[in-house]
Amino acid sequence: MSTSPDHQEMLRANWWSHDGQWFLKAVEAVGVETAMAINEEAIESMGRIEMRRLHSEMGGNSVIRADDFLPLAVAAQEMIGIPADGEMDGENSFTLAVETCRVWDMTEAASLTTAAPGCRGSLRRRLGWGTVFFDPHRVVWTREVGRPDGDPRCRYRFRLRPADE
Repeated sequence: MSTSPDHQEMLRANWWSHDGQWFLKAVEAVGVETAMAINEEAIESMGRIEMRRLHSEMGGNSVIRADDFLPLAVAAQEMIGIPADGEMDGENSFTLAVETCRVWDMTEAASLTTAAPGCRGSLRRRLGWGTVFFDPHRVVWTREVGRPDGDPRCRYRFRLRPADE
């Protein structure tokens, strides 16, 4: 019996549920805060892998300053299915204004819009993207509060600290 594309898609969908199951088991074993911390470390590591692959696919040009990194960050946003408008907002900083958010409805329903817990992982993923090119102590990502569809929109701000700071 051979597998059909539908069977292959079902297998992929089943595998995606692994992440949620892993997290639930980790919470049972070590508690929610420790499980969140481990998950964020894994997300940051995956962000580095994503960015290395994307950088290679886009030609592997030198990334020395924030403006070199901006096109890669915009492309990474597109790649993960959360498009963003990118704009330099200083010599060593830029913002990404997101067009959508996968967890915003849940965040609002839980009355957690100012905390935005879903952004914890997003910020760590972006940290992974940046530390492919820059020393981790120089990379700063922050989230500026807003709504994905609002005015102002949610924005992620990247800042590259000076090497001697």
